[in-house]
Amino acid sequence: MAQFVSVLLAFTFISTYVLAAPTPLEGLLPNGNFEEPPKATVIKKTVFLGKNALPKWEISGLVEYIHGGPQPGGMYFPVAHGVHAVRLENKATISQTIAVKAGSLYAMTFGASRTCAQEEVLRVSVPPQTRDLPLQTLYSSDGGGVYAYGFRANSTSVMLTFHNPWGARGSSMWTAH
Repeated sequence: MAQFVSVLLAFTFISTYVLAAPTPLEGLLPNGNFEEPPKATVIKKTVFLGKNALPKWEISGLVEYIHGGPQPGGMYFPVAHGVHAVRLENKATISQTIAVKAGSLYAMTFGASRTCAQEEVLRVSVPPQTRDLPLQTLYSSDGGGVYAYGFRANSTSVMLTFHNPWGARGSSMWTAH
């Protein structure tokens, strides 16, 4: 039986802080916590139908809309801020184009966790910069560990991308806030 990796993201408190002069984006990403729900016509059970099904985000691959709290099989998924998350299955991606000031430095903070013991990473990119962030297995009531990603904007808009880079491997869940 083939194993798979699933990534669970709940950008429940993604914030961008400017390290230089004020810019167009300071604070929360639009629908960064996934609390703006998809229209009923673009979701089947938990699976998004189409690349623009998640408001303010573009998706690629199999991406699911997950509610925090008790999960099937007896697991409990905590979401730090809000009650929604997205699950990125094998090689799935969510991305958002954001307005920034060219040449400025930005730091984005988010939380991430997984529930399997295998070594896993979350790929975060703002081209041309890309990093694979190793994730820890954390069990907490507040939604997982906190991570940071910094980048220098090369233009007035950038594409922020979160990607599950794994193909056929073990199962995992990630959240980000």
